[in-house]
This record gives sequence, structure tokens and C-alpha cells, in this order.
Amino acid sequence: MRRKLPQLLLVLLLIVGPYSVFAHYSGIRKKFKACKIELNGVNFTVDPRIELFHTIEVISGIPLVNFIGLDYKEKIQANFAPFKDHPLFAFLKQNPVYGKLFKTIDAPIWFLIHLDNDLEWRKDVPYSEKENPKLDSLRLMMKDFAAKSGYAGFFNRNLDLYKISLESLTYNLPDFDEKNRLLDYCGVKDKSAVQFNVIVNFLGWGNFGPRIFKGNQAELYAIIAPEKMAIRVPTFDVAALYRLIWHEFAHSFANPAIERANARFEELNYLWPPVKESMKAQAYSSWESVVKEHLTEAIACRMAAKKFGEDAADLNFVRLQKAKDWIYLNPLIKALKYYESNRNTYPDLDSFIPKIFECLKAVKQHDIDLWLAEKEPLKKPDLSSIPEIGAIYSRKHILFILPTGEKDKDADLKLKDFISKFKNQVSALKDAKTVDDTTALKMDLSPYNLSVWGTPSGNRFLKEHLAELPVGIYDDKIIGENVYNGTGYGMLIGWVNPVNPENVMAVYTAQNPANLVDFNRIMNGSGNYHIFRNFVTIKYGDFKRQASVWLAK
Repeated sequence: MRRKLPQLLLVLLLIVGPYSVFAHYSGIRKKFKACKIELNGVNFTVDPRIELFHTIEVISGIPLVNFIGLDYKEKIQANFAPFKDHPLFAFLKQNPVYGKLFKTIDAPIWFLIHLDNDLEWRKDVPYSEKENPKLDSLRLMMKDFAAKSGYAGFFNRNLDLYKISLESLTYNLPDFDEKNRLLDYCGVKDKSAVQFNVIVNFLGWGNFGPRIFKGNQAELYAIIAPEKMAIRVPTFDVAALYRLIWHEFAHSFANPAIERANARFEELNYLWPPVKESMKAQAYSSWESVVKEHLTEAIACRMAAKKFGEDAADLNFVRLQKAKDWIYLNPLIKALKYYESNRNTYPDLDSFIPKIFECLKAVKQHDIDLWLAEKEPLKKPDLSSIPEIGAIYSRKHILFILPTGEKDKDADLKLKDFISKFKNQVSALKDAKTVDDTTALKMDLSPYNLSVWGTPSGNRFLKEHLAELPVGIYDDKIIGENVYNGTGYGMLIGWVNPVNPENVMAVYTAQNPANLVDFNRIMNGSGNYHIFRNFVTIKYGDFKRQASVWLAK
């Protein structure tokens, strides 16, 4: 490798011509203005190295730039149009970023975090690719392009966008103390030795979690791309962000713990074949990597349970992973609950690894068969979209299903009186039939569009089918994309008929029947779910499919 370097640099000099790849290096770093918010030990930043790299992708027309409609992209194209003839772009044409310069989608990120803001190789950490002459040429050309195009000035002129995005993101993370929570969970004593960094990647596609270790020090990264845009500002999936932080940062503690006992875990590689193909499709191509990923994800699920509650964690985190064949989360989560209850015996994750081994060793074939069978129902219904709440008003053959088991009899009577009036006020509902829940459970419901009323405990039909929906209604909380604690909530839900997905089901439910009376005073009908309290809309949103699983968003 080293012998090729002088030859390649000579070729570069011939290509570059009047553009000297060694010109104008000084002063790049000091020109970048810092853009950072620190939140309980976690640094939220916009990184000039990453923004520069993706700026180059935009100019080059590399399609892995994300699909978010930011005018930031147009600013980049307009600002840097005069520099499209820089030799960097001829070099990238001859050496495609993905496939030639980098073999994996996350490799550019690892490359960038091993540079400083001057685009020099960091001297404080090793990086094997420093010896790669093509990557070093890329580094040199990026540096020259940044200097010649005045990239630092462009970066600084967009500080308003960067700052408002960071402020919006951190504003949506109330009670954020994930560094301390995760380090406490893993039993890490010296918290100052671990640096948590969340980098907003405006133009990138996907999220990444690289890690750098320097002796006893660790730099942990969660590099996140926006999900969509609102009023010209990128927005982020907060649930996905939490999961990314917990999962990627937990790797730094789960991986070494597994590695120290790897010989024992290799004894369990007979557990690999049942999930081998699906895990390989998710880029986990060895039994060791599957064990590490499962333990790390189990920790993330337990962090979710500690933050949002067991019900919300099961609904919005565990369910998603089980549908992707992460079947060994079942014993691992159970084991981690035991760990949580016995921290005096197991002060840190390392000390608990023998129990992790035992819980996996105890897995039998009938457990695997049961867990694999649980996957398919989690992916239903197999549709491209879910009907909106108001879709039932355009349908015929409507069947009202009323509760028979409400505990609050006065509220139940008030609700049924309201339903009768409501049904007669809406022309589309006047001819609808009405049955009680016990009768509905004995009927062939496939010809009908269903209008289901009452609380989950009061309506037996709803109780039987509620687990199929990506929301939760409990006495003390409502769960959608978030947890809404308290009482007095009602929820409207658009779904499909459970026995015939070609027909629709509208659910009118609440913590108490009285919470639904006169709900039509609220503007409603759009979206897939609508949470309200005291005639005030708290949240309405849609159900989106992720890894074939419907989630509230």
C-alpha cells in the first residue's frame, strides 16, 4: 500500500493541474463556528465534516442524499455551482463513493470521524484506512475543495438552520438523561470517561452509531438523519432517536462483555440456524454478531420500559423487533428484569453475563417454534394503508357493536343515549344495525363495516381485538406514539374489520364511557387515531408501517 502512494499522488497532481491539492490548507478549522447543545452530558451537534461530505454528494448528484425537501439542498447547489469543475468531482467519477471508495453504507461516517475539522487524520486514534491511498487522496481533495470554495463561510451562514434544528430536537426530549440512565444500567462507574455525541446529519440517509476507543476513554456517536420537514426545519422521529441512542451506545458495553465470554456463547451456535437468513438480511452474518445485537437490543427495550413504561415499550419497541425475528429477545428481556431486581448481586453487565449465557442455553425448540409463530400476527393487516377514522361514513352495511360490561352504569347509559342520537343525526348511519358485544362475537362479521363503542374492559369485542391495534388504552394512561398519563381521555381509531380487511372498523373508545359523550363537538374524522380530553384534541396521527409492523406516528 505505502509503495503505491507516491505514484497516486503524482497522478493526482497531473489531474489537478492549476488546482493545487496542497494549497490553502491553513485556517479551515478556526473558521467553523461551533454549533452545539449539551443536554445532561450528551452533546448534540452539527458536524462540519459530515455536512461537507454530504454537500459534495449533493453537487455530485449521488442519489443516497435523503428525500427530505430542504431548501438547504438548493442553497448548496447554487452556492457551489462555480466549483463543479474542481478535480474532486472528476476523481469521484472515476472512484464512486459507494462500491469503490467505501464498501459499506456506514464506512464514510467512520472515515469522517477519524478526521479533525482541518480534514487531517486524527493523531489520537488509530485507523487502518489511513494507509489507503485513495481515501487519503479523497481527504486531500475534500480539504482543497473546502478551502477554495469557502465552505466554512457557507457552513457559518447556515447556523440559523443548524441551531433551530438542534433546539427543536432537544425541546422534544423532555427529562432527557439517557447517558446517566444507560451508564447506571450497565454499571459504569467512571462516567466522565465516556463521551456521548448525537450528530444531526441534515442530508444523510439512515442512522449510524460508530464508536472510538482511546485507552480507557470512549467516544460514542449517534448520527441521525431527519424523518421529514416542517416549516423548512427538519424533524426527527423521537422514538427512533431514543432507540438509536440506547442501542448504539449500549453496544460499547454489551460487545466487550460478550467478547470476554465468547467461547461459551459459541457453544450455543445451534440457536443460529432458526434466525440465520433473516439476521443475515439485516447485516448480522455471524452467531457472535447476533448475540451482541440481541443483548444490545434487549438493553434498549429495557431502557424504553424504564422511561415509558412496560406497556409502551412492548407496543412501540419490543413488538417491532419480534416481527423481524429477534426471537431471543424473549429470554434476554426476562433475564434483564432479573438483573434489574438483583443489582446488589450483579453490580454491572459484566457480572451478569453468566446468567445471559444460562438464559440462552435454556431455550428449547418448542420455545423457538412458539416465538417464530408469534411473528406473523404482528404484521397484520397486510395493506399499504389503514382507513381513516371517518372512512366508515362513506360505507354501507354498517354494524354498531355496543358494550355490555361497563362498570360505570350511569356513564354507560349516557353513552348509549348519545349513540342513539348520534346515529340518527348522521345520514350514513341511520340504516346501521346495532348489536351488543356478546352477540357480535358469535356472528359472521365479514360483510360489515364495524362501529365499535365503549371501554376496552366494557366492550368484550373490543377487548378481544384491541391487541391487534398499535395503540393502548389503560385506566391510567393512553398510548399512541407517546404516553399520555392521566384519566379522562377518549380515542377515535380507524382500522380494518378484523375478519375482513376489505371492510373498515371505526373504534370509539375511552377510559370511561362518559369521556365519549358529545365527542362530535370536536373536529374529527381525519387521521388513523385521535386522542382527546375534555373536548380538546391532544394528538391525532397516522399509523405507519415499519418493518411490516403498524406503529402510531
